[in-house]
Amino acid sequence: MKLLQNKVAELFKNGTINLMIGFKNALNKQVVPCFIENSSQAEQLIYTADCKNNLSVYLHKPEVKKIKKVGIIGNIATLRSLIQLTSENQLWDIEQTILTVNEKDEIILFKNMREVETYVQTYFPENHTEEDKKLLEYIDSLPREERWKYWMEQFSTCIKCYACRAVCPMCYCTQCTVECNQPQWIKISSETTGNLEWHIMRAMHLAGRCIECGECGRVCPVGIPIHLLTTKMNQELFKEFATRPGFSLKGEYAMNTFKPEDKEGFIK
Repeated sequence: MKLLQNKVAELFKNGTINLMIGFKNALNKQVVPCFIENSSQAEQLIYTADCKNNLSVYLHKPEVKKIKKVGIIGNIATLRSLIQLTSENQLWDIEQTILTVNEKDEIILFKNMREVETYVQTYFPENHTEEDKKLLEYIDSLPREERWKYWMEQFSTCIKCYACRAVCPMCYCTQCTVECNQPQWIKISSETTGNLEWHIMRAMHLAGRCIECGECGRVCPVGIPIHLLTTKMNQELFKEFATRPGFSLKGEYAMNTFKPEDKEGFIK
């Protein structure tokens, strides 16, 4: 831990960063994201197996963008998000300094995004819990009608708080469709049709882009496993196009490119 704290303090002292986004222990010992603004605050930083938040979502915040020189301590989910966001040209206005801590507790300071890409491709993890795998297998095993019933029952509990949108680093539109009221595309109130429209739209917008950090399912106050929707979408897209979000800087992802030899059987 001390090595990480000393490294971040050094980055402040030599002017490399003006802000570090990392993790610390809250008063109840729960691990939470934190914003370190000077070298003396670096002693708050920790990095353990409980540091699971995807910190890249904070890079979209206007307050963070104004700072320009921003450091971020990335777990594998954060690193994958940074690759995906870079491929989508979303981080051009921030000078990033990216660190991680490997399994040997060694501090890795990446020189550029190419090094992040190489690291992720070398240590590409299995990031789904056994509980998630079993639930996804169960849903897949259901007949189509039962799958529809399952998700409709799940969506019926949605309170439209949009916590899933707020925590997702891939939801960076300046105005979301759900906030448009002239015309109103999706009903604002929490009811069956509007809930279904919202979750289908969200899943489609994230298809082939979701890096499967699971944050949306984790923060859902009513416990909808909505992260499994995009996980399933990614599985199907991998079968068809062999692409993985957050894996390459080339940006050749299923939903933003095409090949002349792509199948066209779906066109009627």
